Amino acid sequence: MAHMVLAMPSPVLVGNTFYLRVRVPADVPSSKDGIAITLPVGSNLRRITMKDFVKVSLETREPRIAKERFSTAYAALQTVWKALKDGPKPITHKQSLAIAGEIRAAFIEAFDDDPGSIERWQRVLTANTSARAGKLNGLTIPTLTQQAKDMERRFGELADARLAAHGILLAPQHRQRLLTQVADGLDEMATINLAKAGGDYSDNGASQKYPTFEQSRPSANVVAQASSVSFSDVIDERVRRLSAGKDAAPPRDRTIDKYRLACEEFAAHRKSADVATVTATEADRWKRAMMEAGTLSNNTIGQRLQNVRTVIEWARKNSLGELYPHGNPLEVVERPSFQPKPSDLSTYTLAEAKTVLAAARKETANDLRWLPWVCAYSGARIEEVAQLTKGDFFKMGDDWFYRLTSMGGKKLKNRGSERRVPVHPALIDEGFIEFINKLNIKHDIRIFTTRPTQRISEWLRKSVGITRKELKPNHGWRHLFDDLCMLGGVIDAAKLYITGRMTGRSDAGYGKSDVMLPGLASEMKKISSIIAEDVTLR
Repeated sequence: MAHMVLAMPSPVLVGNTFYLRVRVPADVPSSKDGIAITLPVGSNLRRITMKDFVKVSLETREPRIAKERFSTAYAALQTVWKALKDGPKPITHKQSLAIAGEIRAAFIEAFDDDPGSIERWQRVLTANTSARAGKLNGLTIPTLTQQAKDMERRFGELADARLAAHGILLAPQHRQRLLTQVADGLDEMATINLAKAGGDYSDNGASQKYPTFEQSRPSANVVAQASSVSFSDVIDERVRRLSAGKDAAPPRDRTIDKYRLACEEFAAHRKSADVATVTATEADRWKRAMMEAGTLSNNTIGQRLQNVRTVIEWARKNSLGELYPHGNPLEVVERPSFQPKPSDLSTYTLAEAKTVLAAARKETANDLRWLPWVCAYSGARIEEVAQLTKGDFFKMGDDWFYRLTSMGGKKLKNRGSERRVPVHPALIDEGFIEFINKLNIKHDIRIFTTRPTQRISEWLRKSVGITRKELKPNHGWRHLFDDLCMLGGVIDAAKLYITGRMTGRSDAGYGKSDVMLPGLASEMKKISSIIAEDVTLR
């Protein structure tokens, strides 16, 4: 008896539009409420609910185009079916980052020739920030549940499309990490495309940060069983908790990255990412191995030990003390001794500062033109200044100020970093306030890119020619500003407030009320102009 040959499904004409409409195989797991899946249709992604049938418009009346789109969508659908049959799978941190990198690269390539307007990418960055904070809809209360919904709404379909391309149905406990990494990658993408829209193609988007995706395979490297709690799980939970609530203060991405780096290296050394099985002996051996390798300073090794210890402490708190009830196992591991580097080596010399500010005058990109100047005359961390919006600037009497705040999804080092900073007269003379007032953007749109640190550093080293290794290109302004305050006789309370350093003493409240802002501005005016020829540091 001849075998029956099943016909390959084909596009179905419904009205005057072609559709993909196929029955779901009996061996594919289903749900009475249906399963949400994402399929590619042309250059778009379409989110649909799969029940007994899968039906999605191919968005064309042309038979040839319909066949091409059907073929692509049906191949993706078969991958989805296989993933559903295989069941939810965990992915490693490296795989998750690779998927985020694929999404980032696709958007950079798609808009390389024609990035569109600057406003487009400013809107993208604003929407990404709102999704992280659970504020996509300004009328909703930004609860933890709302934040999860907004992250799904903003990034979920893109993540699912790439997961489907790799044949993965993701285990739920790994989803938040993936969405956060996708959000980070899309922030980078929007920043790069924003620069291109402004005529700056110096960053082509290529990055060694993102690895190539590789399917999981058995190895002697880091293995985290699905039932165990990994370092990454603990870090993700920490981010989730700190981001919850209306007045939450989410941790900075750079801060979380340093914990991930330390934990990944420790996990690789001990060949396990399971937090619950860490011993002090493992940590001490890791410390000694790093010291013997001789590639990291003892101070850096100590910081990485401390970062792992902190993550284990988060795990203890998450378990309400059930994990390691007798104490953190790294508590007894001694940090290596080190010779601290004198702070003056990290600081700009006056000659270097003048060179950088003079070079910035010749730049047209907002970041390179103004961020060095604002940091030089405030001692602010560059990540804080990069978050400024037009609405952060205000005038009181004859003096201009700007707010450094965590409101609106912005991030500061700590709550003590919330402050209002007087605009130094040198900045006004330079045309900074005129530049702000002429900006044709909404008051809640950021003026600068969200991640300028690397760009500024590369510009300083390669274009400006400041190559002294000990200098910290961005933090060095902070040290120099302290020196300028001392030279000008600025009172300590004002200096601490302006730079966002809180001591806990009663005088740390300087400048908190509007009444004291004029006095704060008077203290700022004591600081000499760096460009002026008569400035000499004592």
